[in-house]
Amino acid sequence: MARSPSQGFAECLAQLRAHMPELLPIFESLHARMGGTESMGRFLTLYNPPRVVRACTQLMLETEDGPVLLRNYDHDPRLLDGLILRSEWGGVPTLAMADCVWGALDGINGHGLAIALAFGGRNTIGQGFAAPLICRYVLETCSNVAEARAALARLPVYMPYTFAVIDAAGDFVTAFLGPDVEASFVTRRASTNHQGSIDWPEYARFTQTAERLKRVEALVDPGTSLERVRRVFLSSPVWQTHYAKASGTLYVAEYSTATRTLDLHWPGQSKRFVLAESGDASFSVALPEEGHPPD
Repeated sequence: MARSPSQGFAECLAQLRAHMPELLPIFESLHARMGGTESMGRFLTLYNPPRVVRACTQLMLETEDGPVLLRNYDHDPRLLDGLILRSEWGGVPTLAMADCVWGALDGINGHGLAIALAFGGRNTIGQGFAAPLICRYVLETCSNVAEARAALARLPVYMPYTFAVIDAAGDFVTAFLGPDVEASFVTRRASTNHQGSIDWPEYARFTQTAERLKRVEALVDPGTSLERVRRVFLSSPVWQTHYAKASGTLYVAEYSTATRTLDLHWPGQSKRFVLAESGDASFSVALPEEGHPPD
């Protein structure tokens, strides 16, 4: 596996300016408010960051109440920002699970466009941006799947990542990106942590990516109730408990593109966030014990 080379702040900023110029005013404001140092600027560009391997499950559905994106986010609980951020930096309101200050693990914007990221399951690394900044860019600049697809097709990503995107009209796409391949797009509603075939068998076995995909693909049926989908996402093998090995499920996110809402789910607990509302609130969550999935 090749290592991504380290760049200085000037080169990272040049890459941000070249590929995501619309984000520059937001970047400059955040950079100044956070001290304005070169090291902070280097961090905020999220260009060629340290390698991070996650595991996630994603599903896009058409329900009686409109299009919905559900996803499990699996990672080390110590590395989760734990912040649901409602912002309107570029004139478009967004609601997202924050990562690295201004990145987004998943989110929805005022147009009703929702997006989520998942590791692509290939053991390679190159030059490009971290997936959370790519999610942020899509939320800030795109209003529908067609625009998001055009953006994803040209943005360089430093690791293989899969993006699930759905809009208020019900259009959807799953995007397979990587530093060593051209972006490809498929009309698949479900995705886990491999992009078609299994490329990294050890990782695939540990995260049960094939088993999870089979489980959620079975939910792509007009007769499947949303309540049943939630139960599956809250149970094994979709819900993982390998927290000590940085691969435990931290939350289930449910985005409604019709109501512009985010419902977060855990075993025995849910909380709703509405894009049109703002305000500070804090709450705590008790995750299942390691090795004891909430079946």
